[in-house]
Amino acid sequence: MSQKPAIVIVQGSWQNASAFDLFLEKLRAAGYPAEHVRLPSIGSTKTPLPGFSDDVAAIQSVLARYRDAGRKAVILCHSSGGVSGSNAATGFGNVAGIIYMSAFVIPKGKSLVQVGGGPPQPWMDVQDDRIFLRREILSAAVYNDLDEQSQEKWIQEVSYTSAALFEGVSNHEPWSEGVPCGYIFCTEDNGLPLSLQQDMAARLGPGTVTANVKSGHSPFLSVPDELVSAIAEVEGKLTASQNP
Repeated sequence: MSQKPAIVIVQGSWQNASAFDLFLEKLRAAGYPAEHVRLPSIGSTKTPLPGFSDDVAAIQSVLARYRDAGRKAVILCHSSGGVSGSNAATGFGNVAGIIYMSAFVIPKGKSLVQVGGGPPQPWMDVQDDRIFLRREILSAAVYNDLDEQSQEKWIQEVSYTSAALFEGVSNHEPWSEGVPCGYIFCTEDNGLPLSLQQDMAARLGPGTVTANVKSGHSPFLSVPDELVSAIAEVEGKLTASQNP
């Protein structure tokens, strides 16, 4: 039986790492080594605040550890993490694939700001070099499929993100550089609506492996079991495509 790849989670902006704890447990229970990358652009107190290149470096340090251990890895990118994850994969032969989960897939030479993924957006509160979320909008935009108690809990578990992240220019398109890529659509997402997700996935090219989960923007919180199943489905097909 072949060894399952490690799942390296590259989250989107603002959410604290605790949001991924249960999901990590479920991935590991399904036989996947799994790790969440702590992104320097979220909640940092350094001056100047870390940005795009710092997040890419953090992801690559995790990929390097798996490479040195002889382990394949699949990068699971969520939301804005699609850009950082795409750029981190370059040069790592142990990356068996990238799965974009309601994530940004943007062309080389563009930034999140340039494709509508950065300020100004109605849910963003820009304060100098930091971007906060407007909490009064979060329930409907990001946590729309959670119950009221869970919404309140996770609204308290967000931080600010460095404005510099959204200005970082993407230098790579792994889908055109030989890295197998797939997409998981979150069909009830109000933050990155399904039509926009479909536009993103179209950039990956014809025949892209996809799966659906009936969830809002945070399926790792609302439907973690269904998300693990979707990941296993996409990962299995990506892996099979490399071992015909």
